[in-house]
Amino acid sequence: MSTLRIPVLCFFLILPVCGEGQDNPRITPTVKAVAKALPSVVNIGTERIVSVTASPWGANDPFDRLFRNFYAQQTGKKETSLGSGAIISENGLVVTNSHVVHRATKIIVTTFDGRQFTAKEIAGDTLNDVALLQLIAKPEEKRFRPITFARPDSLILGEPVIAVGNPYGLGSSISRGVLSAVGRKVSYKGNILFSDILQTDAAINPGNSGGPLININGEIIGINTAIYGEADGIGFAIPLKRIESVLAAWMIPEKFRDVSLGIIPAEKIVSNKIVYFIREVFRDSPAWRAGLKTGDVITALNGKRPESLMNISNAIWTLKSGDKIALDIAGKDRIALTVETLKPLDGRVLALNRLGLGLEKFTVKLARALHYPFHGGLLVDEVTGSTINKVRRGEILVRIADIPVYDFSAIGRALQDKHYGDKVDAVFLTVVHNPAGSYIAKKHIELIIK
Repeated sequence: MSTLRIPVLCFFLILPVCGEGQDNPRITPTVKAVAKALPSVVNIGTERIVSVTASPWGANDPFDRLFRNFYAQQTGKKETSLGSGAIISENGLVVTNSHVVHRATKIIVTTFDGRQFTAKEIAGDTLNDVALLQLIAKPEEKRFRPITFARPDSLILGEPVIAVGNPYGLGSSISRGVLSAVGRKVSYKGNILFSDILQTDAAINPGNSGGPLININGEIIGINTAIYGEADGIGFAIPLKRIESVLAAWMIPEKFRDVSLGIIPAEKIVSNKIVYFIREVFRDSPAWRAGLKTGDVITALNGKRPESLMNISNAIWTLKSGDKIALDIAGKDRIALTVETLKPLDGRVLALNRLGLGLEKFTVKLARALHYPFHGGLLVDEVTGSTINKVRRGEILVRIADIPVYDFSAIGRALQDKHYGDKVDAVFLTVVHNPAGSYIAKKHIELIIK
């Protein structure tokens, strides 16, 4: 821990606890809210930034200028700060903006106490601008402090809000304002990017982009996102309702290991009450065979009423093969499910037969030979069919749809529910050589399933 970090950390950790008691007028609700949320806020950095030659946004990428103007100024450092994120589980899951990690070759997360962990992107949704990271190479017994989620519809126009970030791993970046608008439409070059955005006059910049926007109770109500550099006094945040919906589709055991439970949970507001239900049931899964249906209302999980959608997600994503879980479904008896091991699919064969890509394991030795910063992915060594004009040998496949590709098993997970003629977005890295030197470029390609 550097000498610069020590006083910053001590100030925010000790002041609310060791001040002159709770009657101290300096200990305002804002101070208490920040003290509650800040230990869950992390810095997200990378060792190297890649160039994006094609984006899902097309030519109108709203974050392109953000990267060119802000992140290019950080050259000369071994590690580059990209933004912030929030810890959402004791096991080390972090949510942030997709654009924060969009150009990272190796993700480095710095926690509030100054410790650094390598992280991998479990899933990402560029159009919703949400990404989910998992801390790796950490002590098995290590537990992190997750941020507290607000009720997703608990928003009051004019209420105090605080944008919290950890921009350079120094401890905090805090700005205060009010909730100026909800359901705001945000456009860029004539295209509507979002129609449910929270607007605030709390300053949001690239440093705290990806960090939480919290209410006065210290609960997250959204994720800060920086888009308009020229819009002074206007900040935007992705609302919690959308974040929880996206995370619920990702925080399932199928996403983390080769096992199956078979449900994606969801929530809705009915007569001012939150109702939890099953958004999707996977075919031939334990849930499917137990008779669960899309739309079934979940009234209890392991005998207890869920406290939130995140409560359900946190309960199921850690499940392993053989684990049991009980769901109480409205109008039905309690249903007991046992998590099963998925039948392995040969990712190498799937990639060649269904994507037209011959892939090889991308080793450290190959990475050095090709001048890549090694961080996973699969090397393209053969291209066939309609893919031949889109992808070149020597490029690195790093994502299919919303699933990062670290090995061949990821191919099976990404294609298990895809059919002939379906289109999937794939992301490749390539080395670009020019007179000024070489750099890593990232491109998005639409592949058609054969």
